[in-house]
Amino acid sequence: MLASWQLGPQFPAWLQYQGQLETLDIANTGISHSITQWFWPKISNLFQLNLSRNQIHGEIPRKFEVVSAPVVDLSSNNFKGTLPFISSAVALLDLSNNSFEGSIYHTLCGLIREPNGLSILNLENNNLSGGIPNCLKTCPNMRVLNMENNNLMGTIPPSIGHLAFLESLHLRHDNLSGKLPQSIQHCTELVLIDLGGNELIGGIPTWIGNSFSKLMLLNLRSNKFQGGIPYELCGLSSLQILDLAHNNLSKLVPKCFNNFTAMAKRQNSGAIMSYSPPSSPGGGGVQENAFLVTKGREVEYSTTLKLVVSMDLSENNLSGEIP
Repeated sequence: MLASWQLGPQFPAWLQYQGQLETLDIANTGISHSITQWFWPKISNLFQLNLSRNQIHGEIPRKFEVVSAPVVDLSSNNFKGTLPFISSAVALLDLSNNSFEGSIYHTLCGLIREPNGLSILNLENNNLSGGIPNCLKTCPNMRVLNMENNNLMGTIPPSIGHLAFLESLHLRHDNLSGKLPQSIQHCTELVLIDLGGNELIGGIPTWIGNSFSKLMLLNLRSNKFQGGIPYELCGLSSLQILDLAHNNLSKLVPKCFNNFTAMAKRQNSGAIMSYSPPSSPGGGGVQENAFLVTKGREVEYSTTLKLVVSMDLSENNLSGEIP
C-alpha cells in the first residue's frame, strides 16, 4: 500500500513492471494525469483497488468487467464520461465525487445475481441523469445505496423493496418525484433514510413507523409532503434525527413526539457508523455521513453522526403546541 505517498503528477509507469498484484492502494498520492491503457488488464485479478482522493482525469473503460476486485474505490477524482459495466464480483463500488454523466441503467441492471454481489454502491456528487431503473432486485445483497446530489428524475422504483438487507439509503437532492413506494417497508434493516430536497408528494406513510425498528435518521426535508404527521412515527424507537421541515404538513404535532426514547438516551461516543462488504472484512469500506441543517446552515456529520440528536418541523403549516 502506497496511500498518501507523493507519486504524481503522472500515473506511475513502474506499475506495469510489477508482478501479480492482489491489492493496489495509491489513494491521495498527487496523481493528476489520466490512466494509461496498459493499466486495466494489469489489475484484472486484484482483490482491492483504491485510487481515491487524487485528481485523475479521463474516462474509465466502458467494459469495466475486466476489473473483478471485490473492492473498487475511484472516488474524489476528475473522472468523466458514462458509468461502466461492472463485474458481478464487485462488492463495493465507490465512484462518488467525480463528473460521471448519463444513465445508471447498465451499472445496476447489468449485474448478475449471485451470493457475493454488490453490497455498497456510492455514486453521490456526479452529473448522472435519467431515472432509477426498476431492476434493483438484481442487487439482493445491497446494504448501502447512495446516489444523492445528481440530476436523477422520476419516481423511486418499487423494486427497492427487494433490498432486504438495505441499511442506508441516500437519495437527497435528486429531483425525484411521486409518492414513496409501499415496497420500501420491506427494507426492515434500514438505519438511515435521506430523501431530502426532492419533489416527493402525498402524505407521510403510516407504515414508516411500523416497519423500521432500527431507523436512526429520517430526512424528508424540502419535499411536497402534505397532511398530518402520522402518530405512528412515534414507534421509531431508535430514531435520533428527524427532519420534516419545508413541506406542506398541517394539523397538530402528535403528542407522543416528546417520547422518542433514543433522543433522550446518552449515546456511545465511540460508535462510528461504517460499512464493509461481507466478502472483504477489513479490506475497504465506507463511513456513514449525513447533512443536517443547524441554525440555517447545512452541516455534514460523519464520525460524530451517532451522537447527534435533532428534530426539525419548521416551515410547515402545523398548529397547536409542540409537545
